[in-house]
Amino acid sequence: MIFVRGGVQDFSSNHVRVTPNGAVAKLGLRNNDQILQIGKSKVHNWNDLTNAVAKSTSNLKKKEAIPVKAKTQGNVKTLKVIPKKVNGNYVIGVMPSMKAGFGDKIVGAFKMSWDGAFVILNGLKGLILQPSLNKLGGPVAIYQLSNTAAREGFARVLELMAMLSINLGIFNLMPIPVLDGGKILINFIEVIRKKPLKQETETYITLAGVLIMVALMIAVTWNDIMRAFF
Repeated sequence: MIFVRGGVQDFSSNHVRVTPNGAVAKLGLRNNDQILQIGKSKVHNWNDLTNAVAKSTSNLKKKEAIPVKAKTQGNVKTLKVIPKKVNGNYVIGVMPSMKAGFGDKIVGAFKMSWDGAFVILNGLKGLILQPSLNKLGGPVAIYQLSNTAAREGFARVLELMAMLSINLGIFNLMPIPVLDGGKILINFIEVIRKKPLKQETETYITLAGVLIMVALMIAVTWNDIMRAFF
């Protein structure tokens, strides 16, 4: 993970990373180019950039371009960029640049792992409070994510693999009998009772866990198929 991560995102700079096939990439911008101005707003850092995009697209018509002044390969150019609407917000196809020192890579790897774990735990919390199969993804969803990651490059595939590993690790700690979390729960109960469960009882509990997992896998896979193809 340390060697895959580009480092830590630099929000204090107007240097950017360019999204492949994004709006500005199609106009020739490259990674580490600078965005100097969007519309009438000067850009000095990432916060300026996001505010400038929001301001310039507040009354934007379909297929309308906005002026973006950028410095690329030592030359300052004004580009006519057509923003793309993603999840209700307009984007121009850039991300914060990365601090790419070895120490930054270590920090970035740990931060990514921590953020990923936090997102997963929040997702589990939401699933418990408001159960819905639409919040889960199975083999089909993983296949779709893998396809997307493969198009973005090998590093993105490795990042996805790392996130799936974190996901599985946290899921494995859930208190379902067939999982490690279930085993921990049973051991905790035995400590409180100060005696082990009967072998027959533990077998039934484990079998119940297996049935729950099989039912969940079938339901999630079916839901995946319905979302993907119908």
